[in-house]
Amino acid sequence: MKKVIVILVLVFLLLFLLIDKKSENSKSIVQKYPWQIKVLADGKSQVFGIILSETTLREANAILNSTPQMALFDSDKKLSLEAYYKNVTLGGLIGSFILSLDASEETLQRIKKASIKEKKAESKGERYNLDKPTADSVQSFIVKNLIYVPTVQLDEELIAKRFGKAEFKLPLKIKEKGWHYIYPEKGLDLIYKEEGKEVLQYVLPKDINELLAPLQAQ
Repeated sequence: MKKVIVILVLVFLLLFLLIDKKSENSKSIVQKYPWQIKVLADGKSQVFGIILSETTLREANAILNSTPQMALFDSDKKLSLEAYYKNVTLGGLIGSFILSLDASEETLQRIKKASIKEKKAESKGERYNLDKPTADSVQSFIVKNLIYVPTVQLDEELIAKRFGKAEFKLPLKIKEKGWHYIYPEKGLDLIYKEEGKEVLQYVLPKDINELLAPLQAQ
């Protein structure tokens, strides 16, 4: 089993190196990789071809070539609507995506009433699964922010090479050993774990303090 994991990691690292070379030599770069973050003139950011606060769920489905599982979460009376895409392949890399959708409180309450509550509790709070008609009704909703979870673990050297030096490096608040690599100008919080999967959180650069402030308050 350990031998298989080592082989997978080596293949993943080789892919990163080859992909980066191809990207540098291409005049027309298609955004398929987690380090390809473009900040637009209006302050919005684009990653994986998805423009935060502009791309619709329907457009994201086409970009990722996948149909997500839709769920609404109720955590301490705070509602959030999410689209989950499992094991999406982009540019030879495999990862899962969670897109948070922008919706008014009134709309979220309506969706909650129309959805089916999960019996078991989630770490995010109560979960409500959307049926197909309800899921179809939110296709025009805008993607607010994005989370990407690669299937293979990254290492710190690779993070520095591909993403550059982070402005902030803060320890995880959980029991796991690792760091938050914060890139305010890119709107990225890259959560590195010594064991386990990394989590990359993308928000608009102007909203990065929403992620940064709680970490600095420890």
